[in-house]
Amino acid sequence: MKIPRKRIITLAAALLFIFVLLPMGAETPVLMYHHVSETAAEQGLNVDPQAFSRQMEFLKVHGYRVVPLGELLNGIKAGKHFPARTVAITFDDGNVDNFENAFPILKKMNFPAAIFMITDDIGKSGRLSEEDLKILDSSGIEIGSHTAHHAFLPNCGLEEARAELRDSKSRLETLLGHPVTLFSYPAGGVTQSVRGLVEQEGYAGAVTTNYGRKRRDPYALHRIKITASDANLFRFWAKTSGFYLWGKRRVEIV
Repeated sequence: MKIPRKRIITLAAALLFIFVLLPMGAETPVLMYHHVSETAAEQGLNVDPQAFSRQMEFLKVHGYRVVPLGELLNGIKAGKHFPARTVAITFDDGNVDNFENAFPILKKMNFPAAIFMITDDIGKSGRLSEEDLKILDSSGIEIGSHTAHHAFLPNCGLEEARAELRDSKSRLETLLGHPVTLFSYPAGGVTQSVRGLVEQEGYAGAVTTNYGRKRRDPYALHRIKITASDANLFRFWAKTSGFYLWGKRRVEIV
């Protein structure tokens, strides 16, 4: 039987990645989730709980090391290069389904993760409560800031942006009783001046989205958005392998 030329090329490329490029290492993927729910209104930002469970099982079975985001950021600052099959897991916005659906699965797998909370939304419908955040924090889940009001910081004035960073950090620290040092830029909005503010306000590192960001900058570390389409485990593997980022066009922060 004659094998189509296109299939041969695809297979050859896959083998090249797996047996040649993969052993050379690639940057550590930081996965970005939002909702883990069967009923979330924002389906474009949702992963079904069963799909999420399969994804976490995939990481466990295939020997991935899931590291705390803080550890990854500290390693980047120290110039450390993490081995292949290292990954970090994050969640944006502070949706209650992170606690109800994702957290039990993470706990079962003994996987760390970071959740970035919009602090003005604490206790509101569909969002994490103060008690939820305390339980997550005491269980080893890193809690970070996602600003007070989900503000797109490049559109804010200097003092408004500073207040978004400072107020959210302060509220979480008061609630949890320890320093909060991780930050996530709402909608990936970061400029050099915004980045500088984040550092000035005492954050140890920050994450953005995966487009147009420097990959080794601990204050603008890009991530890979995981959505319903990644229920396909081959697609999920392509993202967790690190080469999804390797193939992306990179642009410096402006």
